[in-house]
Amino acid sequence: MKTKYSLLAAELRRLCIQLRRSGQTRLPGEAELCSRYGTSRQTVRRALDLLEAEGLVLRMRGSGTYLAGGIPSRSLTVSVVTADADEYLYPRLLRDLRSGFSGSGLETESLVTGNLFSEERRILTGILERPPAAVLLEPVRSALPNPNLDLLRRIAAEGIPLVSLRAALPEMKNTPAVLEDNEGGARLLVRHLLEKGHRQLAGVFRQDEQAGPERCLGFVSEALQSGCPEAERHLFWYTAEDLADFRAGGTEPLLRFLRGRLRPCTAVVCHDDRIAELLIRCLLQAGLRVPGDLAVVSFDNSPLCRLSPVPVTSLSHERGRMGDAAVRTVLELLRGRQPGSELLGWRLRERQSG
Repeated sequence: MKTKYSLLAAELRRLCIQLRRSGQTRLPGEAELCSRYGTSRQTVRRALDLLEAEGLVLRMRGSGTYLAGGIPSRSLTVSVVTADADEYLYPRLLRDLRSGFSGSGLETESLVTGNLFSEERRILTGILERPPAAVLLEPVRSALPNPNLDLLRRIAAEGIPLVSLRAALPEMKNTPAVLEDNEGGARLLVRHLLEKGHRQLAGVFRQDEQAGPERCLGFVSEALQSGCPEAERHLFWYTAEDLADFRAGGTEPLLRFLRGRLRPCTAVVCHDDRIAELLIRCLLQAGLRVPGDLAVVSFDNSPLCRLSPVPVTSLSHERGRMGDAAVRTVLELLRGRQPGSELLGWRLRERQSG
């Protein structure tokens, strides 16, 4: 025997066809549907849940229910705010987001901060002036206090769905985030190196990104618990500006690290593939062998792993998982629900570097 809401869902499917043929995009409100079909609000909501799960409609918080692909023009776009859209992980993520949102009639726009608070502020101001359907934000220098919290709070107060990528917003506890298990990933890399027989470990981490202290915590904790107390003596910290200098040829700080605290070590855990690839080049220029003299492991499994002179052992997520999690979280917010944050685990991609 069919339930009341499944019978209503069948009626609403026919209504969707009629609306589409007549050029309309918005379904009647819940109260009107209750009156038209002589049913309860709960039955209407469950029937709409079915249609939404089938991809026929999309419910927009504070706006109404629309045929898929028929959302009002001011709400067609999801603003994706990242540090850099032209390299590293971002092209893959943006492709995944475009693909994921397309089934709900939403488009994406890429807005790039260049990892600058001033540029982030300019972008957030523009978002408030022309509100999109939702915002996906990779916070600038996420380990530091954010001077743009006033704008982020205004975005939340105005009901624009906001999701944080790769870093939480601790001052905005109700803002869901798609996060990486950075501590767990570092522990996984340390265990991998220990299994390879390494006992003298070093770590290279970025200090102005939330992931840096988290990865360092996992690195030091796992090393201490595994009987390698000297690991915390062999740490190198860098910032976004340092990374830019290194890539422009200013690698002297890395070379000093090689000649100093790194010298007694046989393996190093790197914050990400960018610093790992640079470190490998410095090691080879210094006449050292990778992994013969020093094993190098990293995070992100980016294209740099294969472009490095020695292919890099690195951690990855399941393909498309971050994009899928971000799309799912945004759509839940648009449906008027309050999803929790998601924590993405890692798996090891072993290559020649360690």
